[in-house]
Amino acid sequence: MRTRLLVVFALLVLAGCSALPINAVPPKVMSVADIDIKSLGLFEQHFDVGLRLANPNEFDLGIEALDFELELNGRPFAKGLARSPTLIPAVSSVVLRVDAITQSENLIQQIKTLPPETLREGVPYRIKGRIRTDKSSGWLPFDQQGVYGGGEKNPEGIAI
Repeated sequence: MRTRLLVVFALLVLAGCSALPINAVPPKVMSVADIDIKSLGLFEQHFDVGLRLANPNEFDLGIEALDFELELNGRPFAKGLARSPTLIPAVSSVVLRVDAITQSENLIQQIKTLPPETLREGVPYRIKGRIRTDKSSGWLPFDQQGVYGGGEKNPEGIAI
C-alpha cells in the first residue's frame, strides 16, 4: 500500500514538472510586426518592438515573460524582454509590445552595412529567445526568421 502511494505521489510530482499540459502546443513567435523608435541616446537606443504571437491551442494561454535577441541583416541589433502578463485567446494571435535596447555600436554597424536595395526589398531578421507561459513550469525556446518591410513579409521559421 505504501509503495503504491509513493508511486502515485512520484507520478503527480513528475506531471507537475512538465513543460506544458498533455497535448498542448507551445505558443509561436510568428513575426516582427513593427519596430518604433522610443528614444535615441549617445550610448544606447530604445525601441518598441511588436512581436506577433500565436496560440494554436484550444484554450487561452497567458504569456508571463519573454526575452529575445534580434538580428537584422545577419548582425546583432537589439535585446529585449517583457514581464507584463499578456493573454492570447485560444486559436488566435496578438501583437505583444516589448521594450528593446541596442548599443550605439550595433546601430552604427547596421547603418554602415545595410545597402539601400535591402531597405526597398525588406530587411532580413532573426529573432531568438525564450518564452514562459502560465501553463509551463519552465522557459520554452524559440527561433524565428523573416523579412521586415519591403514589398512582402515572409516569415520562414517555427517556434521550437
